[in-house]
Amino acid sequence: MAQDIRELFKNDLSIPSEGLKNGHEARFHARLDANFGTQQKAKAEAYLWMKIAAVLVVLIAVTGLLLNNPLSGNAQDPEQIEANSVASTEITRVQLSDFSPEYKQIEDRYLASIHMELAQLNVTEDNKALVDAFMGQLEELNQEYDRLNADLVETGVNDQNIQALIDNLQFRLDLLTKLKEKLNELQESQSSEIQTNTL
Repeated sequence: MAQDIRELFKNDLSIPSEGLKNGHEARFHARLDANFGTQQKAKAEAYLWMKIAAVLVVLIAVTGLLLNNPLSGNAQDPEQIEANSVASTEITRVQLSDFSPEYKQIEDRYLASIHMELAQLNVTEDNKALVDAFMGQLEELNQEYDRLNADLVETGVNDQNIQALIDNLQFRLDLLTKLKEKLNELQESQSSEIQTNTL
């Protein structure tokens, strides 16, 4: 009862055995491109323009935040702190992304959050001393990050060094979050004093 299907096809005379005609594959590809090729290209171009537009929107938003939020007085600009920390250490700098894509994601996420927190700071004459104190601590953490980075270059990659770099980024973000909370508390207390004085 069981028959080999290959034998059945060989014995079936209604199936042509000569194979495909010459140029069949080329004609097939030409028809495929004619029916579907232009739609795919149009979609790809539309997505490319969307990606470019999204990048431009993000760049404009970040630039607007940075330009509309200058620090007053003698307080150091957050960008200036980053530039100083980079300029002060001209050692061979290694980034976490050099070791693993996962580390790159972690480092990029923390650095983006840190830069966003710095851009959102609202410094006035009333809170300038508080911001200066926190910026000093942030500068110390930047210097510690550079020292840890130098250790990583000297001793090589190990889990301890990588974790120390990630912890440093977390400390910087936590410090900026605390600063933001303190600034909000200061602003709320000043608002309540003004309301009390007006009553």
